[in-house]
Amino acid sequence: MNQTPDQSYQETIKALPALQPITFKAAHETHQVLVFIDNQCVYCTNVVKNINTYTDAGLTMSFLTIAPGSIRDSVIADMARVWCATDKQKSLKNAMVGFLPDNDATPECENLIKAQSAFAIKNGVEVTPTMVVLDNPPQVFLGSLTAETILARLSAPSQK
Repeated sequence: MNQTPDQSYQETIKALPALQPITFKAAHETHQVLVFIDNQCVYCTNVVKNINTYTDAGLTMSFLTIAPGSIRDSVIADMARVWCATDKQKSLKNAMVGFLPDNDATPECENLIKAQSAFAIKNGVEVTPTMVVLDNPPQVFLGSLTAETILARLSAPSQK
């Protein structure tokens, strides 16, 4: 049975706490954006590197990992170290430019990254970065879009 957009939205919102996204909160939030990334994606690095431009524009950015098949094991190992770090935001920023945290990954963190990746795949994520604006219904944007582009597309009249 196919889900309605509302059912899919509700399922996503319900699943997020258990997936423990790393979130950068906007001071004056207008939208929440869920971003699927991997640490070997140059375009994903660009999004994380410019996180302040998104949050300054009112976009709260929450990150989850997807581990593409060809690099699955290394992404899981690397990103599990990020999710096991004490300062997850700093570790994510550093990992995206090639500096992994000094801590080891635990089996719990590895399982969390596997669960995040399974969630992404279940929801049809195939490209990184994939940005999902958590409005009802959600809106999906592929690639490294600027905050201004996202906001412009969200405010554009529907093309129905």
